[in-house]
Amino acid sequence: MTFAMRRALLVVLVLVTVLPAATAEARTGGRSRGSAITGGDVDRTSIYLRATYDADLDLEWSTGRVAVRSEMRVTNTSGGPIDRLELNTVAAALGNMDLIETTVDGRAVEVTVSEQTLIVRLGGVLPEGASATVLIRYRATLRDAVSGRSWMFSRANGIRSVHRWIPWVSRKRPFFSADAGDPFFTALSPEVNVSLTADRALTYATTGWSTGSDGNTRHFRATDVRDFNFTAAADYGKTQGYSRDGQTRIVVYSRSFSRSGILADARSALAAFEAKLGQYPYPRLTISEASGGTGMESPSHIWISATDPDYLHRFVTVHEVGHQWFYAVVGNDQPREPFADEAVTEFLTRWYLDSFRGSSCAKDELDRSIYGYSGGCFYETVYVGGAYFLNELRQDISSTRFWSALRGYYQDHRFGFGGTYELLQRLKKAANAAGVDVMPRYRDRFPSLY
Repeated sequence: MTFAMRRALLVVLVLVTVLPAATAEARTGGRSRGSAITGGDVDRTSIYLRATYDADLDLEWSTGRVAVRSEMRVTNTSGGPIDRLELNTVAAALGNMDLIETTVDGRAVEVTVSEQTLIVRLGGVLPEGASATVLIRYRATLRDAVSGRSWMFSRANGIRSVHRWIPWVSRKRPFFSADAGDPFFTALSPEVNVSLTADRALTYATTGWSTGSDGNTRHFRATDVRDFNFTAAADYGKTQGYSRDGQTRIVVYSRSFSRSGILADARSALAAFEAKLGQYPYPRLTISEASGGTGMESPSHIWISATDPDYLHRFVTVHEVGHQWFYAVVGNDQPREPFADEAVTEFLTRWYLDSFRGSSCAKDELDRSIYGYSGGCFYETVYVGGAYFLNELRQDISSTRFWSALRGYYQDHRFGFGGTYELLQRLKKAANAAGVDVMPRYRDRFPSLY
């Protein structure tokens, strides 16, 4: 065989070897062969997705700069095909986020940033039951102020407070349009693994629990949570104890305020709410001093503001413990239905502290979104007025029936989503058994539902 003949045969062999792979690459549009993404679009997303997260964050202490790498494995459990994800992170709204890379199954995809929402196009359709891997890398900077909502992503008072930094399955909601309230609606994740690295030794208070360390890197894990937040300081003091039944470890971190009183209040409130609603579902409750702002809940983690006066600590602690049942375990669309988490949690708080009072604002509807109230009347109407409404109902239908209904609502929607209507219907059933007609008051305060 001549050299020319051998060269021609080699070309044929190369073509036979390469062409099938190249054709497969073209058919998948550049995705890996194992991708479940198919061609087309359906103009649909959903919050009813199952996602696990593996996320790393590097922190420069002095500048507040962070670098994040988050890999999400998402399974479409929504009941139909989707072609985009709506992911929540306050880094987009507050951190001057610089998106470095976004891929789906290894392929670069289009991302639109809208306030706190990353709208990630999948590059095709993810069928029901199929899974995809989404990688997001970004840089951002913590704010050096705690005014407005800045405290959620901030560096102040010797503390770094980092809220909702992992891009998380959610639905798009406005971030800046409300004076108060939580503008978040996020899905439950069965597993989150996090590694936090800083340029100095820090103590971290986080959602979840520590699984080890490597130099200045700390590793954490959480299960059945709707977000993963943390605070960090170089000089946190630590006090810890256990719940009355010994099932929950309670840890309090602070730089400036006394920890023993907060530990005692958390322990007592935990026992009271467990007796009425059911077992606290996490092995640990972490309470930490945050850089500023106000109290904030996270599954198994509570922030207490460094700028809050001491006399508020008891109320804030009890309130945020109450959120472990309503928002952490029973989720809801917090921006659109704040009554379902804030009014119920305020009821628990004021019941525990025996501090019910009427709203200082004019009587108003209780079924609006957080964007539908002005100034201080959001708190006075939804929190204070909503708690007062629930307490009057409790008195009318009897405490036994009321608590049984609330416990039933909690059990029905545990680790899922509830809502204002579902809660009211549970209470209505209890009222009917007591011979109490609640419809006039429902129509008066919840006109969009009744």
